[in-house]
This record gives sequence, C-alpha cells and structure tokens, in this order.
Amino acid sequence: MAMSFLNAYTNGFMIAQLFFGTWLLPLGYLVYKSHILPRVLGILLILDFFGVLIWFFQFFLFPEYALLSYPGLAVSFIAEISLSLWLLIKGVKDQKPSLSEVS
Repeated sequence: MAMSFLNAYTNGFMIAQLFFGTWLLPLGYLVYKSHILPRVLGILLILDFFGVLIWFFQFFLFPEYALLSYPGLAVSFIAEISLSLWLLIKGVKDQKPSLSEVS
C-alpha cells in the first residue's frame, strides 16, 4: 500500500509538471519581447517549455526510455538558473528614474 501511494505521488508530481511547463511558454514570450531582460533568457525559457513537455510525455508514454528527457532537463536547468541569477544579480540594481518617469 505504501508503494502505491509513492507511485501516486510520483504520477501527481509529473502531472503538475505539465501545468508548470505550460507557464514557461508565455513567460518565455514575455521575456523575449521585454527590453529589460536579455532575449536569450526568453529563448531558453521557450526551449524549457518544450523540454518539460518531452519529459512529461516520456514519463507516461515511454517510461523505460528516460534518456529521451535528459537534454530537455539540461536546458531546463540552464534556463531556470540563468533567469534566477539574472534577477538576483542584475535585477537588484537600484536604477535612477528618468525625469519623464518622475512627473
């Protein structure tokens, strides 16, 4: 019974990844169109969307071929760490507002 609950948890986690992955597409598009963040981050987030979808479908359709999702997981790691580091390092800088923004 305990193994049944562990398998249910794993399946539920993978289903939640589908919803997380679909969020990456609009986030990547907005980052790409933004002039505040680098466009490379937007492209990486869009690629991350496809990587998470491949991971999801591989888990349920081809569970014995885990090797299929490894490139997507690598892109996912690079995209999410890059966005986090950019927001932590560059996004924290205190920028002076221009005169047109003050009034």
